[in-house]
Order: sequence, then structure tokens, then C-alpha cells
Amino acid sequence: MGQIQTAARKEEETPTLPGIFAGVWDKYRNLKFIQRDTGESLVLCPRDMINWQDLVAYKAMTGETISLLETELIMGIDAIFEGRNDG
Repeated sequence: MGQIQTAARKEEETPTLPGIFAGVWDKYRNLKFIQRDTGESLVLCPRDMINWQDLVAYKAMTGETISLLETELIMGIDAIFEGRNDG
């Protein structure tokens, strides 16, 4: 019996985030995760699911504007993260 040669696996590439959505992703990350610096690494701890009041509070605290499109994208990303089916 011979040895079975396995084909070399093509290294999987992660999809890149289009630059137009980088700001939305940053806002989502700031809303969803608490950052803890352990000295050796940065640990992200997820908060509970995001609701509309969180977006209003974030906007009031940071002074950043959040468009209607951005709110829909942030809520949609959170629904995916939480495993909800919001339509």
C-alpha cells in the first residue's frame, strides 16, 4: 500500500472590510464590547444585545453622529452576533 498524498491547502483569506464601513464597525465595536487591557493582550468582553437606547446614549456621550443607515447596520450586525432573526 502506498501513502496517500494530500493536496496542499490553500491558506484561507479573511475578507477585508470595505473602507466605507470602517466607521460603522468602530461604532459597533465600541458599543458592543468592553475592552480590558491585561498587560499582555487586549481582551474584548461582549455586552448584552444592543438596543436603541444604547445608540442614543452613545451618541450623547461621544458627540458622534449616527445616521439612520448606520443604526440599521449596527443593529443588523448585533442581530447576527446574538443569533437573532430580526427580519
